[in-house]
Amino acid sequence: MLKDLMTTISHITGVEFVQASKEEIAKLESLNLPEDFTNYFSQYNATREFDLGDLRIWSIADVLMENYELVPGRDVSKHKYIVFASNSLGDAYCFDLSKEGIEYTLDNTPIVKFDHEEDYEIMNKQQVSEYAEKSADNLVMFLQDELKERD
Repeated sequence: MLKDLMTTISHITGVEFVQASKEEIAKLESLNLPEDFTNYFSQYNATREFDLGDLRIWSIADVLMENYELVPGRDVSKHKYIVFASNSLGDAYCFDLSKEGIEYTLDNTPIVKFDHEEDYEIMNKQQVSEYAEKSADNLVMFLQDELKERD
């Protein structure tokens, strides 16, 4: 299902997805993502950022920048909310990897949104989690919803 969605997105946006380099994957591993997520990014590394309606999906280089340098990603990623996309306002869409004891896969990881105007830097994990607005049950559902909104 994910492969079909990514093919559709490629056709709609004109973006090409390429295999990530070993260097990109090594950098991505610094985010301590579960293997399923590293595999996703390594297979579907966009050659450039691209918009799908109001959604901007990031390449590996952008994912790293979003999670290490820019807000809100820099502040929420330390609590295991990993930014992979944003909207045109700058709100961040994240994989919610914040709960302990779960074996996360792309199929069972919620997608949450964080408002870009909040100051998460001064918040603890519990406070940050209160601002996590659930967008979808998993990546496939999230992308399907975004494609439906385009129609």
